[in-house]
Amino acid sequence: MGFFSWKTSDTDESIANAHSNRQCRPVYMLQPNGKKTIEEPEYEGYGVFSGVDVHDWLARTNAHAFGFDPNAMSMEQVRFIGIKMEVGNVCQDTETGEYWHIFGDGRILVPGNFFSGRWNEVIPELGASGNELVESGRLAKRDISEVVTIPYPLKFSFDPDAKYEDLPAAKNCPDQGFFYEEAEEEDDD
Repeated sequence: MGFFSWKTSDTDESIANAHSNRQCRPVYMLQPNGKKTIEEPEYEGYGVFSGVDVHDWLARTNAHAFGFDPNAMSMEQVRFIGIKMEVGNVCQDTETGEYWHIFGDGRILVPGNFFSGRWNEVIPELGASGNELVESGRLAKRDISEVVTIPYPLKFSFDPDAKYEDLPAAKNCPDQGFFYEEAEEEDDD
């Protein structure tokens, strides 16, 4: 399993993990509605902040808005929904406007069609594979977070007094909290 991380919501700084060459700092996962922030003293890089899986948190915190009961699902199902909210995508048929979920079923978030096969397998209703349909322009990939509103997105800060409601959603860190190009090296000229 690879690393993943975010940038802080208020300062847009990468949250480095404990395995990187950068110093770890305490980081706070913010919660809405006055709930206590979750302090992570040394982020390990796998989406767990002081024992709280961020994708599980994301799904459970937004469950009511999407009309599902996380307590009636397995832990893996709940986490899958949280991952779909955070980084999942759906394909939109450019001819009909219909949505297609391929391989992973995200219809709990975006109603539409589901093809359980792989991207290189032919979708009978569309006559080609998902890969071919995207390449031809028939299907257009869309981030789920662009198709539906996630009422309570993930938010992080290095400031223990930061307020959830005051900040935008955290962005994913392109360096995954680990793979930094150290362009900040001192110039000896």
